[in-house]
Amino acid sequence: MSGYRLRANVLICGKIEVLTGLHIGGGRGKTEIGGVDQPVIRDPASGFPYLPGSSIRGKMRMLLEYALCLVGLSPRDKREPGSVHECGKPDCPVCQIFGTAAEEGGLGPSRLIVRDAFPDAQTQEFWKELDTELLYTEYKGENYLDRLTSRANPRFFERVVPNSWFNFEMVYSVFNFPEVDDLGMLPYVFQGMRLLEHSALGGHGSRGYGKVRFHLYMENASLPLYKPEDYGRGKIRLPDLDKVDRKTLRTLDGVDVDELVADLRKKLPA
Repeated sequence: MSGYRLRANVLICGKIEVLTGLHIGGGRGKTEIGGVDQPVIRDPASGFPYLPGSSIRGKMRMLLEYALCLVGLSPRDKREPGSVHECGKPDCPVCQIFGTAAEEGGLGPSRLIVRDAFPDAQTQEFWKELDTELLYTEYKGENYLDRLTSRANPRFFERVVPNSWFNFEMVYSVFNFPEVDDLGMLPYVFQGMRLLEHSALGGHGSRGYGKVRFHLYMENASLPLYKPEDYGRGKIRLPDLDKVDRKTLRTLDGVDVDELVADLRKKLPA
């Protein structure tokens, strides 16, 4: 008897470089006179801003849906126009990579896990030396002008400053489900990352916020791949991204995805 099984996990990791001030909102505990109107999300243990995996994953999914002309084609769109695409078809990259609701099941679990991204050690030291009124961040004042009276309505946004780097990690799982080629869908993950680089992460992207760049960690021009038995034998050695020299990382432009997929196929167990 042969059941469904995990064939391997592919590790996509490295660093996200913030190129323009970035804002991903967090809860506001209280409003203070002269304080920021929109604070950023922070790790409550350290106080450092971080990039939620849900924000990265959600923006990649939305951009792919538009790129593949899938917005408005989900059965749910008949009731909720503009909802998340969920057709449940085995040849749909979005449904296969990001998953579907239980009632649209049949493709197995979501293939892509995107973890929260936290600032690397260099960035933490950089933030501690910032000449700013806020803790590890900057605030940016903006004005909304009344079109008739020209009265200014100021508002203040907290932002992660440019030249901040965050360690990121994604895990792409490859299964043996019939009619589904998981590795064949991997290029869409990279397409989503590239689309994100040409869009914005977080809010207020149309006003210049949230431009980012991915820098990939690679081993021998490939991505780390772990088979199920590797976990049982203790062969998993995840890279310590804080100890990785930023200069050794590759931008997405330096990655040939077709060659990468071909190399991973050779490593994949039957």
